[in-house]
Amino acid sequence: MIKFRPTLLVMERFLTVRPTVRGLLWLSFGTLLCSLPLLSEALQYDAAKTAMGQLWRPFTAWLVQLNLRHWLLNQWGLVVMGLLLPPRISLADGVGLVTVWLVASIMLLASDYGLYVGLSGLLYGWLVVLAAQSPYYSLPVRLVFIAAVSVKVCAENGWVSMPMPSSSWVGDFIEADIAYRAHLWGLLAGLGFSALRWLVPARS
Repeated sequence: MIKFRPTLLVMERFLTVRPTVRGLLWLSFGTLLCSLPLLSEALQYDAAKTAMGQLWRPFTAWLVQLNLRHWLLNQWGLVVMGLLLPPRISLADGVGLVTVWLVASIMLLASDYGLYVGLSGLLYGWLVVLAAQSPYYSLPVRLVFIAAVSVKVCAENGWVSMPMPSSSWVGDFIEADIAYRAHLWGLLAGLGFSALRWLVPARS
C-alpha cells in the first residue's frame, strides 16, 4: 500500500503559509505596478521634489523598481522571505518589518542621494527580522544565515575587509549603480530590532 503521508505533510506546510505567501505576491505585484512610468514618477525618491514638500517620496521609493530587470532581481528576496515566514505574521514580526521600513526611509531622507528606487534596501533588513524568529530552522542555521547576509552587506560598504566576488554584473544587469548604503540601512535596522527583541523577551 502506497503511503501518501510525507507528500501530504509537504502540501500541508505549503497550504499553511498561504496567507503570508499571498501577501508577498501582492507586494511583488505592487512593486511591478508602481514601476510603471506614471506611478514611478510620483513615488520615486527625488531629493529636490522632497525638499519642495513631497515628503512621501522617501517612504514610497522602495516600491519603485528601475526596470523589469531590477524588479526580477529583487524577487529573490521575496522568495527567501516566503521560506522564512510563519503561517501568519505575528505582531512583533510586523513591528519589525515596519521598523526597518521607517528607519531606512528616514536614512534615505537624510542621505545625499539625489534619486533612489529599489526594494533591496528593505529586503536585507526584513530577511534578518524574519530569520531571527523563523520557526522552520534551528538557531545555528538562522545565525549562519544572518551572519552571511551581514558580512555581505558590510563588505559591500567597506566595513569588512575580505575578498568578495565582483558585483559589477548586477549594475550592468539593471543598468544602474547599486545603492549599497541603502542595503546597510536596512540591515542595521533589522539587526537592531532583532537584538532588542532577543534582549527584551515578550512578557507572558
